[in-house]
Amino acid sequence: MNKRQDASNNIANRLTWHTAQRDQSGIAKELADGKDIPEVYGLGEAGLFDEFFYFLDNFGFTSLFTTLEPKKKIRNSPVPFMRIIFVYMMRIVAGLQFFWHMDPVIISSQSLMRIVGFNGREIKEGTCNRGRKKPADKEPVPIRGPVSCDFIRDTLVSILAPTLEKMFNRGISILAKHKFFPKKIHALLDASQIESTEKCKGCGKVTKDKPLTLKLRKKRIRRALETVFGFKIWVVWDPNSRLPLSMRFTTIEVHDINLAQEVVQQAIDNLGDHATITSLAIDRGFTDGIFLWWLNSKEIIFFIPAKSNMNVYKDALYCTGNGNLCERDKTRTIGAGKNKITVTDHWNIEALENLTTAEFYGPLGNGSHQNSKNFIPNTINAVVVHHDPFKDNNPDSKTMVILTNGAVDKPLDVYDRYDARSEIENSLFREAKQAWFIERPPVNTKAGFMVHVYLTIFVMALTTAFRDWMDKQDKLERKGKDTGIRKFREKVKEENGNKLIIFDHDRYAIFDAYEVFILCGRNVLCPTGTPEKITAQDILLKYGVQLE
Repeated sequence: MNKRQDASNNIANRLTWHTAQRDQSGIAKELADGKDIPEVYGLGEAGLFDEFFYFLDNFGFTSLFTTLEPKKKIRNSPVPFMRIIFVYMMRIVAGLQFFWHMDPVIISSQSLMRIVGFNGREIKEGTCNRGRKKPADKEPVPIRGPVSCDFIRDTLVSILAPTLEKMFNRGISILAKHKFFPKKIHALLDASQIESTEKCKGCGKVTKDKPLTLKLRKKRIRRALETVFGFKIWVVWDPNSRLPLSMRFTTIEVHDINLAQEVVQQAIDNLGDHATITSLAIDRGFTDGIFLWWLNSKEIIFFIPAKSNMNVYKDALYCTGNGNLCERDKTRTIGAGKNKITVTDHWNIEALENLTTAEFYGPLGNGSHQNSKNFIPNTINAVVVHHDPFKDNNPDSKTMVILTNGAVDKPLDVYDRYDARSEIENSLFREAKQAWFIERPPVNTKAGFMVHVYLTIFVMALTTAFRDWMDKQDKLERKGKDTGIRKFREKVKEENGNKLIIFDHDRYAIFDAYEVFILCGRNVLCPTGTPEKITAQDILLKYGVQLE
């Protein structure tokens, strides 16, 4: 499958928008009155932009993107800033692996560029005089679309970091205001590395252990180190709505705990009074007594595994047998057809209350104050995981002890809350890297990575919210309520393969192919595949044209 087909499939699945104004009834009447057709294209991916733009405009996201426009410019461009943002976001939605794939797939597409707002002359001749002069001894340089990839790249990297953060946070606040999040959120927090090359300007670097490898000659494990270059992002994520609550971006060497409190506080601010974070599942990298105590002060229940060298970990294992023991069995199937088998997963978990050996858990964290005679450690609860499905596949792994400041009267609930933490890695970070190509910026610099990362995560959130919103609109329509927009009920080839999009300056309309012929005065004997008589009056009434 080539780049164009890949992009078409991604656009069909993720959906996008347009900036022209739809005038279905007006253009239908003009065709019936005999007016010439200004521009006509096969619908293709362009038809998929309609509802998403309606969604963005309806909730105020379109005006939000205008805040990204850089204040200082060397010279004014005839191309509005919003068109550049829209074109680049098309690249993100289309899932183009490399920035330069925009040229043949998006910028050279008549229908996509027309939807963004460029007219036919701009698409064919460009928006400036560069490249139009013909050298005496050379052929003129062909102009590819209304803008070049170089211009888009230079525009994007001029966006300031604080502006990106403000746009992202305001966008999440809009989603919260319109109730895209549940009232009580069981959130997840994790950090992920965004790797770059060594030549990336402004990147950080960190040296870490490679995965252990077996040295075949002497049959022993060999430890090796590697240096990784790039950046890191922190994301607070809601697994229920599958939307981010906040994000931070910096270089790769910064420790996970450094921005943990900041990103959680930002999530609280973004939600405002519309939703509340009730719990937070985090990994060992965020083990810090001050941070955990701060979460407790915010009335956020945390779930975090203890490190094996901690006193509280050893204490929890020592106290096993005295807590609340709970077991669970769950049956699931693996494979399909003749290879289908049934497997039973088993959990054996024990809850322990009021452990006093987590000396680090407090407003001062670790320090010499712990040696004071007046020091009284804060109590913490724990859940010891004696057995779970992970243990079946990794029998030599250490016993996991989950620490929490919440109640442990239902140990399996505590286990499930922490176990959900893997969803942010699989559903957000892995998806962003493998399908949305978050590690492929327009330019190999810190500014290029920052704008690409922020826009990618934000567009992922918008497409997720849009699909959820469309589902709700479908349910309202089934109940007989008018939602005011057209719905997508089939794939693009099934629904839009026989459709045409007609442009007239800043207006457009979408018709079935047979409707255009009938409006232009021809008869179609089998318009829907079977003998049927459809007149121009029928089509005009369909699109709300008042007939005299």
